[in-house]
Amino acid sequence: MLTLRMHLRPDATGRARAGAARWARTRMIPLAGVVLIIGQLGWTAILLAHSYFRQDDFLLLDGALRTGLGWGYLMTPDNGHLMPAGLAIIWALGRISLYNWLLASAVIMVGVAAASLALLRALLTLFGLRPGILVLLALYLFAPLGAGTAGWLAAAVKILPLELALFMAVDAHVRYLRAPRETRWRHAAVAAVWLLVGMASADQGAVVPLLLFAITVSLAHGQPGPEGSPARWTSAAWRALAEHRRAWLLYGTLLAAYCAIFFAQLSASGTALPGPGETTRLYRFAGTLIGTSVVPGALGGPWRWVASEYAQAAPPAGLQYLSWAVAVIVIAVSIARRRSAWSAWAIGLGWVVLADIVPVAVEGFGTFSAATLGSTTGYVSDATAVLALCVGLALLPPADESPAVAAAGASTRSRPVRAVAIAACCVFVAGAAVSLPAFVAATPSAAARSYIATARAAISDAPPGTLVVDGPVAAAVLSAGFFGAAADTSRVIEPLAGGRGTRLSWTAAPAGVLARPMMFDDLGRLLPLAMAGPSWVPPSLGITCLQGAAASTRIPLDGSLYRWPWIVRLSYSGSSGGVLVIRLGRGRGQISVPAGTHDVYVPVVGQGNAVSVQLSGTTVGPVCITGVTVGLPQPDPAGQAIPAAAVAG
Repeated sequence: MLTLRMHLRPDATGRARAGAARWARTRMIPLAGVVLIIGQLGWTAILLAHSYFRQDDFLLLDGALRTGLGWGYLMTPDNGHLMPAGLAIIWALGRISLYNWLLASAVIMVGVAAASLALLRALLTLFGLRPGILVLLALYLFAPLGAGTAGWLAAAVKILPLELALFMAVDAHVRYLRAPRETRWRHAAVAAVWLLVGMASADQGAVVPLLLFAITVSLAHGQPGPEGSPARWTSAAWRALAEHRRAWLLYGTLLAAYCAIFFAQLSASGTALPGPGETTRLYRFAGTLIGTSVVPGALGGPWRWVASEYAQAAPPAGLQYLSWAVAVIVIAVSIARRRSAWSAWAIGLGWVVLADIVPVAVEGFGTFSAATLGSTTGYVSDATAVLALCVGLALLPPADESPAVAAAGASTRSRPVRAVAIAACCVFVAGAAVSLPAFVAATPSAAARSYIATARAAISDAPPGTLVVDGPVAAAVLSAGFFGAAADTSRVIEPLAGGRGTRLSWTAAPAGVLARPMMFDDLGRLLPLAMAGPSWVPPSLGITCLQGAAASTRIPLDGSLYRWPWIVRLSYSGSSGGVLVIRLGRGRGQISVPAGTHDVYVPVVGQGNAVSVQLSGTTVGPVCITGVTVGLPQPDPAGQAIPAAAVAG
């Protein structure tokens, strides 16, 4: 009996060890991937804590508040781009809690987690339980190119759903390729659903069907052909078309329907396509985008950013050239090891051209230079998703690779490939460790956060019925130079007050006799209204009075004005009312005034260095003018502010 126990114990121990090893092989890599994702979510939380709504975010929220959730709203092109899924998210955020960055951050965090888990699933499907997929996952999770997406709501609601759909479509399509014929259509249907989600998220979703075809060809390209040698790319493409023609028909139908809707909506919106004269700028933009943003960003760059709100890369020249050299070495070594690896790199380049460069050609450049737009990493933030897949296709064997091909790949050339890959990983880690904190430091958010918080306090503390003269919000919130009337306080701040006619009231321009009108300053405080322009103050020995109907006088100003729609503020005192007629050059304004001491505002389109004031109508006593200013309204910096100081952001 003792002998039998001694024989059983080693067997039981061996089975336990084998089970533990099997568990480690099947669970440790996915668990390690989840740990990486948790680490990335921690970094995203830090980034979001230093971020806030910016520029286009306010514009999109304003559009959501001004309309209902219908086809017209969801399918309205945003600067030439369709993004119904993102607009639906924006609409919900605006209606649930306006300018609630904590809520917006929670939505972004969910999107980041969902896309990251989807990539982990796709990598496991494509390459199996290989430690190398953790490197690919980290490349996506910590790529500085994607930092702008996580910290900017307008980009996050487009790119994160797109990446989620892209990864899930790739996963479902690869399962379709490997499934038995009788069950493969279930996977094709799932892939089609995710294609619809991608197309509803961003324009780049239209390129995902082409990506699925390219991945199919790349996988077939690495497999041996009929003669045992690797199949040619053209042969692999024809074989992929023939064997999976029904799937391509399904995907192609969705793509054709999307294109029809896209161009119909684009035409209805009146968006003008750039002309042939933009070709040179497009080439410069493409060169700058690839050389300044894509290549350095793929290796952990750009290391340095422009201090703006648009994630603009400013890589040092030496590091930029070094990144090009490293990229060339990695590509060359991967192709030397596996000749079919070139197709994987071609897929990445093709994605950048079709998904990131062509849409700019449709949208146009506006007043920006090609260099400025090319350095904006937001245009290629989606490329990190495809880059992770392409690096895997170039360097890792697929999960279903035949033993013969795997043995051929594991040649003596594997050692230099491994060395180059490790060196590239070290470069990426070092670059990301510099680039990500630098991005936080170069992305201002305190001014916009403080402005909105101060405006909330001003609305709460202002006397009910306060009249607010409209004007642009601070440029840190929404630039009036780019967005025009959409940057007015009536569009950005008024919704915080509950809408027009509630606690506060807004006017586009002051007109009539107004009691203590106010205006928001660049800090978000309410201040009494002042006029910026030439003025007249009565002499110390007397004042100018108008006696009787038709009486008029010429009042000189201490400056001259060019022709423009000006506001004349006239301070007066009188025992009876009447009608004042004010002339500025050839411009004329007329307004009825009551008795008493008041300030009256009269819009006049004119020019000159003097105003003429005439009293008409039935009057009993004189109307005496105590001051005149002609100019434009502005907050009075010497006035009593509400609140007294700006709220910290």
